[in-house]
Amino acid sequence: MNKYEQFTILVKQISKIYNDEKFGTKIFELLKDVIDFKSGYIFFLNPERLEYSLNPEVNNIDDISESYLKENLIFKNSIFGQIIITGGQFTREDKEIFLSFASIISNSIKDIELTKVIKMQIDALQQGYFEADKKTKKIKKSDEIKTKFLSHITHELRTPLNSILGFSELLENEFAGKLNNKQKEYVNDIKISGINLLGMINEILDMSKIEAGAMNLNKTKFSVQAAIEEAVNIILPLLMKKNIKFEQTIDDIEIIADYQKFQQILLNLLGNAVKFTQPGGNIGIISVKEGKNLILKVKDNGSGIEKNLQKKIFRRFEQGNKPAANSTGLGLAITKEFVKMHKGKIKVNSEAGKGAEFIVTIPVE
Repeated sequence: MNKYEQFTILVKQISKIYNDEKFGTKIFELLKDVIDFKSGYIFFLNPERLEYSLNPEVNNIDDISESYLKENLIFKNSIFGQIIITGGQFTREDKEIFLSFASIISNSIKDIELTKVIKMQIDALQQGYFEADKKTKKIKKSDEIKTKFLSHITHELRTPLNSILGFSELLENEFAGKLNNKQKEYVNDIKISGINLLGMINEILDMSKIEAGAMNLNKTKFSVQAAIEEAVNIILPLLMKKNIKFEQTIDDIEIIADYQKFQQILLNLLGNAVKFTQPGGNIGIISVKEGKNLILKVKDNGSGIEKNLQKKIFRRFEQGNKPAANSTGLGLAITKEFVKMHKGKIKVNSEAGKGAEFIVTIPVE
């Protein structure tokens, strides 16, 4: 059995252990059956911390001195961590397998987060039920339905979806044999559809964490310009595909904020601008410092938003007059919550048919 065949078996096993308390150790033990290495690490970024490990010799990425393989862990187009294995003589096959492994593990880690959120919500509900009066039976019933729904998403949607994405990754990298051009096209369609569905489920995860009080800020100092440039690079293929002209005016400002949530604010607003702008249209982003605040503006000349819908679009599960495909209606609601967590404000200026401008105000410190 070659390494690629061994890795196919590993992918099947991962979906069975992601709820295991020793997940962090077991994923590396599974990987050792395919790749020979000494130590394994998963670091989370912003703030940087060692989250999982096997045979650890250091606690900091910068202290790793021996040969290693390193890949980014990516969630919703943002890097949230890195996975590293050390101490081996790594082959080209090892590097290809490790790249796919990192992609699959990223999704599994988010499954673990969702499971924790569901448990937190259930504990909070049980405490609330104990203290509640009999008059709150309807609220109790409503919350029970919501909890069951979220639990259903955890176990019935995300687990098979991770397998779909995992095996599409294997097919795309031709681990099971060469594909012709039409097969490659179909595999890519499967992967893109899976990623879109995962993004929708992850938006529900974010909102669940916010409702459960499990969403915290991990503040660091960073350059707003660097954060914007990273976000623009992520959406660049979409801009090019629609031949959208993009302009930016960015002051080089440093801000103390949660980098990942700031990135998500940018990606949500820029993504919406691209979605509702016609091919050949225009999008612009401006960031300036006014007093103690950062003012961030994302403007497009797309379809615009009618006045009577401008408050509605920030509500959960709500969309404008032209609901978008592959959307939960949670993107702007999550954006607003992230802005509020930073003690900021968000508003929109728009007219139907004349584009939209979203303005975010966040304290610099």
